[in-house]
Amino acid sequence: MKMIIKYFSFFCLSISILLFVKLVFAGIDDKVIKDPKISKNPFQINEANIKSGKKLWRKAGCYSCHGGKAEGGVGPNLQDDIWVYKPTDNMLFKTISKGRPGTNMVGWKKELDEDEIWKIIIYIRSIYNGDPKKIIW
Repeated sequence: MKMIIKYFSFFCLSISILLFVKLVFAGIDDKVIKDPKISKNPFQINEANIKSGKKLWRKAGCYSCHGGKAEGGVGPNLQDDIWVYKPTDNMLFKTISKGRPGTNMVGWKKELDEDEIWKIIIYIRSIYNGDPKKIIW
């Protein structure tokens, strides 16, 4: 009888742990962003989109790592022309949505939809102060 109670207790504990893990991860991939269907930003650089992108930049808290004006901090400076990766629209989109393994950059695909990410990229483009000859977007 003691053996049955022991196994039953183990069974109940196992089920409880499985349910807990299931609850913790529930909805984690509700908002999945695949690789963008387009590699160039579908939004034009204009005042409305810059303003929207800046608002999203603040709302998402990008400034906490990259600085209030993207001048750098924990994360790299996004205003200049010194980039580890080729700063194409597609690369920026993937970095913002998926993050960068091995760095502090986390993915934002659960918090931001595709249009919001593209508008943040518009804002980043609007504050560029690097060499104009290095613009590739």
